[in-house]
Amino acid sequence: MNPLKIRQKLFTGIILIAMFVAGCNRTEENRDSAEAIREQVSEYRQQINELTIKANKLERKLIEMGEADAMRNRIPVSVRETTREVFVNRFKVSGTVEAVNNAMISPETSGNLTEIFVSKGDAVRSGQVLARLSTHVIERNIDEIKTSLELAETVYERQKRLWSQEIGSEIQYLEARNNVQSLQKRLQTLESQKDLAVMRSPIDGFVDETFVKRGELVMPGSPVIEIVNLDDLYINAEVSEAYLSYVERGEMVTLRFPAWPGFEMEVPVHRVGHVINPENRTFRMQLKIRNHEQMFKPNMMANVSIKSHYIEDAVVIPTMLIGFDTQGHYVFTASEHDGLPVARKSYLERGAEAEGKTLIKAGLNEGDLLISKGHHRLSEGDAIRIIQE
Repeated sequence: MNPLKIRQKLFTGIILIAMFVAGCNRTEENRDSAEAIREQVSEYRQQINELTIKANKLERKLIEMGEADAMRNRIPVSVRETTREVFVNRFKVSGTVEAVNNAMISPETSGNLTEIFVSKGDAVRSGQVLARLSTHVIERNIDEIKTSLELAETVYERQKRLWSQEIGSEIQYLEARNNVQSLQKRLQTLESQKDLAVMRSPIDGFVDETFVKRGELVMPGSPVIEIVNLDDLYINAEVSEAYLSYVERGEMVTLRFPAWPGFEMEVPVHRVGHVINPENRTFRMQLKIRNHEQMFKPNMMANVSIKSHYIEDAVVIPTMLIGFDTQGHYVFTASEHDGLPVARKSYLERGAEAEGKTLIKAGLNEGDLLISKGHHRLSEGDAIRIIQE
């Protein structure tokens, strides 16, 4: 028989079955029994399988007759052998960057801001003078105290010499000494008050912001200058309480930044919050990193990937290869029938999914030939031709 006529008869038979199925579906649209529908679907599938088997047998005869074109008419697919590998499942949370050392400089006393010695962006050192308040009143008081102290010290020295010669009373000597000590303490207090008018940087860093201008009145607690040190950073993230058992101090997580797409680093968890936020049912997780090249800035967005499952020996396949029908999830595998390769549906029990891969609990074994390309064109029992990827 002519191979072309055989193929035409096969295609005609498949079309007739499809028309028969469509006609049956129209006549059965009003059936309420789900069981009856499932039985008919099963019957149609059986009919398709039987026709596929017949087609494969005829195709085998064509090959035996030397008709090489028979193999070319099969659906070309690529396969990969199923192997066991490490499976890591992760969940992701978003976080923000915070400077570990960040100082908001405020005055400790009220006064007019007379001088600002730095500008935005300037690098400063710990202890460096940043700004100064007006100290005219305090300085006048200091001058008065110093004058009084000079006189008191002179009187004290004279009383001391007289008392050593047993001249005068002890009360006069003690009063003179006490007057000197009292003035010295008042002078120290005024010097301390004068020093409060000078604002110094408590850390090394950069001037990120200045909030007031020269000549303005400032008060204790009002921000004047913000200093930021970018050497060490915190990454703060809110994690759902559902993942509480997966997050521990010291556990390694993967840190990425949307602003730096190619950057990735493994970081240990620095701190885990001890309280669940009742409003959103989350707890705080904190990481700490060194910012060697000043790449990262406070308030940047960060993505943290946290490991929830780790299996060293597992069957893992690309998620995109998994299909679904009335019987469940499946993949196509390459098998043999009458010495020729055919596609078979292998139904699966799926596990966790991570980064485009799915853990397979059952349904696939090591060594199975998984159809990785051309699977979207296949049906159960289709004749296939395996090609190299």
